[in-house]
Parts: sequence; structure tokens; C-alpha cells
Amino acid sequence: MAKMKAAMAAVLVMEKEGITQAFGVPGAAINPFYSALRERQSITHILARHVEAASHMAEGYTRAKAGNIGVCIGTSGPAGTDMITGLYSAIADSIPILCIIGQAPRARLYKEDFQAVDIESISKPVTKWSVTVREPALVPRSFQQAFHLMRSGRPGPVLIDLPFDVQMAEIEFDIDTYEPLPVYKPAASRKQIEKALDMLAASSKPLIVAGGGIINADASDLLVEFAELTGVPVIPTLMGWGTIPDD
Repeated sequence: MAKMKAAMAAVLVMEKEGITQAFGVPGAAINPFYSALRERQSITHILARHVEAASHMAEGYTRAKAGNIGVCIGTSGPAGTDMITGLYSAIADSIPILCIIGQAPRARLYKEDFQAVDIESISKPVTKWSVTVREPALVPRSFQQAFHLMRSGRPGPVLIDLPFDVQMAEIEFDIDTYEPLPVYKPAASRKQIEKALDMLAASSKPLIVAGGGIINADASDLLVEFAELTGVPVIPTLMGWGTIPDD
């Protein structure tokens, strides 16, 4: 089995998951990850002026097209805390983004060391999953799980915190055998659909309020087809703007 740095394994997993763009600001604690990005030359990195801006850029990238996953990268300490606003915005609107943070070496965690912020605890309320990866061999699995969670159920952001020595550690990993985890997408049962149709048919003034879930499901064309078939008017929410043509 091939041996490589854990940071390289993370980049390879991102490639397999379809990532082609990333936004961020380099720094000492995340430089091994950036070195892997530079070596692979497969993911285009866009340098931000500020890490909070990078988190919003990643969010905007996800919003721009169904299926996109925006990636935001930053170093330890304030870079992670600067991402909190972007993470809050993402989880409030069900936007999947992946924030990757550098961290102090494991031996310095929880000792008030320089920039050794407990970002895992800080970001838990604004993410679907927040994790500090303490075992190098678990880096590929952590990234695999992150993509699964971001895409499954109600979409949302994930933060992965990578201690410096974890990024640098050599692990065994075979990218050729890697497969993304199956994604769970909620779907209505036939009985639920029939009940909804009965309610529409019985309504004297039916109205479809189209939300952001239509965009997440890439179902705008189906919405238009359904509206034309039934003659039911449609009004989009702010998150659903663009689900149906304005004309």
C-alpha cells in the first residue's frame, strides 16, 4: 500500500469527491496541506484577503451551482474563529461548505499554547460536524465522512481541524480503492405525495411557496413543469429565488 503524508491523502480524497476550487489564506500551521495542494496542481486555489472572506467565497461558490462544495482553508487560531460567521450563514441556509483549519501539534493542545484554539468546540453549534483529527491514519476517513455529511439529509457545513504533526505524519493509503460514501437524500413516500395532490385539488386558492430545497435538489425544471401542468401559481422565497423564471 502506498505511503504518503496525511495532508496528501486529504487532498487526494478531495479530488475523488470532485473538488476543483478552494479559497483561503496560507499560514504556518496549515502549510503542509498547502504543500500537498501545490504538489498535486489539481485544485485551483483562490487567495482571499481575509479568512472570513474566504468562508463567504466558499459559501457563494456552493450557492452558484447545485452540486458544488465550497472549500475554505486557513491556519490555526484566529483563522478558525474568523470562519465562524461564514459557517453560521452556511448552516442557517443549509449550504454545504468544508472548512479546513491548521492546528498546533497534538502535544500542545489544551495548554493555552500559541494559537492552539479549541476550534472543534467553538464551531460545533454552527456545523453539522466539527472534528480535530488526532490520529493521522483517520485523516482520509474524516474527509470521506465530511463529504457524506455535507451532502446527506439537510445539507450543511463541516469543519476539519488538522494538527500540524498530523498533517506531516506518514500513513498508508490507497486512493485507487477509495469510493465516496452513499448520500442520503430525503424523499416523500407515495402516500405523502398523493396527500399533497389531494390537498392542492381541494384548495380554492392553491399556492406553491418554492424554497431553497428546490435549488439544492436541482429540481427547478421539474417545478416549472409541475406548475404548468397543474396551473398552480408559484412564489419563491429568498432562498428559492431563481427556481422559476421571473417572466
